[in-house]
Amino acid sequence: MSAVALATLAGQPPEEGAATAVRVLIADDDPGMRAMLRAAVRKLGFEPVLAEDGASALRAFRQAACSLVLLDVEMPGLNGYELCSILRGEAGPFVPIVLVTGNDDVASVENAYAAGATDFISKPVNWPILGHRLLHLLKNFGIQRDLQRAQARNAAILNALPDLLFELDAQGRFIQCNVPASEELATPHRALVGRTVSEALSPKLSELAMAAIAEARTLGHARPRTYRLHLPDGERWFELSVARKAADSLQDGPDGQEGATFIALSRDVTARRDAERRISDLADSLRQANADLRRANDQLQRQAFEDPLSGLPNRALFNERLDLALQRIAAQGAATGADQPAELGVMFIDLDGFKPINDSFGHAAGDAVLKEVARRLQSVVRGVELLARLGGDEFVALIESPTAGEDSMRLGSRIIEALRRPYAVGRHRVSLSCSIGVVLHPRQEPSGDRLLACADAAMYEAKRAGGSCCVLYEKSMSDEGAEEVLMRQALRESLERGDLVLHYQPKVHCTLGRVQGLEALLRWEHAQFGQVSPEIFIPLAERYGLIGAIGHWVIDTACAQLAQWQAQGLRCRISVNLSPHQLRQPDLVERIGQALAAHRLRPSQLECEITESTMMEHSVQERATLERIGALGVRLSIDDFGTGYSSLAHLRHIPAQQLKIDRSFVTDLASSEQARHVVQAVIQLAHGLGMEVVAEGVETPAQMRVLGAQGCDLVQGFYIAPPMPAADVPGWMRDREHTPSLWSPLMGPAG
Repeated sequence: MSAVALATLAGQPPEEGAATAVRVLIADDDPGMRAMLRAAVRKLGFEPVLAEDGASALRAFRQAACSLVLLDVEMPGLNGYELCSILRGEAGPFVPIVLVTGNDDVASVENAYAAGATDFISKPVNWPILGHRLLHLLKNFGIQRDLQRAQARNAAILNALPDLLFELDAQGRFIQCNVPASEELATPHRALVGRTVSEALSPKLSELAMAAIAEARTLGHARPRTYRLHLPDGERWFELSVARKAADSLQDGPDGQEGATFIALSRDVTARRDAERRISDLADSLRQANADLRRANDQLQRQAFEDPLSGLPNRALFNERLDLALQRIAAQGAATGADQPAELGVMFIDLDGFKPINDSFGHAAGDAVLKEVARRLQSVVRGVELLARLGGDEFVALIESPTAGEDSMRLGSRIIEALRRPYAVGRHRVSLSCSIGVVLHPRQEPSGDRLLACADAAMYEAKRAGGSCCVLYEKSMSDEGAEEVLMRQALRESLERGDLVLHYQPKVHCTLGRVQGLEALLRWEHAQFGQVSPEIFIPLAERYGLIGAIGHWVIDTACAQLAQWQAQGLRCRISVNLSPHQLRQPDLVERIGQALAAHRLRPSQLECEITESTMMEHSVQERATLERIGALGVRLSIDDFGTGYSSLAHLRHIPAQQLKIDRSFVTDLASSEQARHVVQAVIQLAHGLGMEVVAEGVETPAQMRVLGAQGCDLVQGFYIAPPMPAADVPGWMRDREHTPSLWSPLMGPAG
């Protein structure tokens, strides 16, 4: 019977993939009777399969087995009895086969059941009763089939049990035994049947078994009892469980014992006891692992919402708290009306004079100053909703109160006073000030999305006023920033629509001209702003928190493009640029791994370029991120080398395989002996550290000759090829294969 038929009769949904209808075979040489039976079957919701004689009915059944068969007795060729006998042999004992005939004598009925019929219906047919009988037959068929399967499963389970299973009577006599094939008993299990436990077992074990039987007779089941046996293969432990059979209560004698039987299970628990001995040690390890996991989760939470340098909340947490504060302000305004308006103050704090400290004393000193700034801010702003560091020397504070305007201006004065005190930098003392912009919501700016931009505009107004002051936002201040606000929104929309594109610039072998890789360069062309330089929109994306999404898109798109080229037969690496903001994202390494896996690329086919200044300034967290990227097998490249503040000691410990000489050193390479000495020194230094060298910004044959003579590995620049759309790369590479080499004539004396 089909799964659908059984589910229908049981009131359950059919299994997935089951047939869509119950098929009923109707065999009758009378067209009228066939039609009436077909109508009756369809009325029940089943699918009729019609046959006009026994032979065609047999063919139909063999082509697609049916869940129920209705046969006329008198048919040409094979009659109903003969066909029934054949179908019963092929369909098994449970498929309902009903003989429909005008003969209702005892002999006809006996012949029908002798042929294997399930039921016998006399003509004329009682049609209302017919439907109920068919449904009943199908239901019985389902029950019989399920019972047969259950019995088979039970037998398989018993055979698969690794335990000794016995049935005992109240006197401890073995009634049945089930022994797994792998188990060898001292006494063959067939020899146990009919013997008592006292006859078959040792006195100690016999006493244990009878005590378990007595307990099970009273309580229904006995607590497990453990016993030990010394066997040829060593000491083994077993556990005996005894339970009274539930059906035996109907057979008990007056004393409740006579007909009682018990199921006893003996299980080898040697491995379990060995494991229990190890559990206490493992439990201590597990507790320690759980504690470590909690600490790791706490650390991940801090990394996601904490600025690693200052320990303050970061931009992500600021945005989350800002959204919550805006919701509270809206709810309070709706509840209290206009008499007690709730306000939110956003303070944008930017340091004045911080860059010269970085330039003069180095980034380590600058970091120490930022930490002290954060400490002083925390001591001043206690009680405000949130103090966060956005990045660099930018901080922001939220104040939520009915007098947020006055509170913000008073707090601004205290902040300026606190940050004005000198800072110790080594043996020197340096001074800083700050510019603060304040915007109030909803009084000055009703849109929560623009609050940070408005506070930023007020902060720049404070800087234009000479710094070291706190300025309250006015609408006129955002006029100059309107284009930036619009550009930020346009950038967000372009990212969501997929309007950003990547162009690719080749890196080629300096002497052989072979393409070694392509650098993915982000481009943005907008209908209103035109072709926007990355130097404009990348800082904008970093400032307003879009760089993470853009960075993930670049990595995934570049990997997808390389996989596409690889399928076309192009072999090279691809490189992407990582910003400092991306290195602080906790999921960066996982994103890179996912992109490589999704596009089936080897990690070594991807290079991540990080600027020299980023390499030198990185925190412990960012250093760990670089090491995890390197551990994936992804190559790291130091970009714009020569523009930062590298120390040789620091450079030795950076896990990079490639160093890119900044274009500023390549520009006058052919004409300046000093530039040539610098580049030669950089090449020798990089090779000494085991790094590959790439020269950026190569635009002339003369530059190529000098670089080749100095042993530079790879070159990149407009002399080779400008950045090009992805669609142009395969054609450009094919043209190079069929064009005579341009490199040999360039490799002459450098002059």
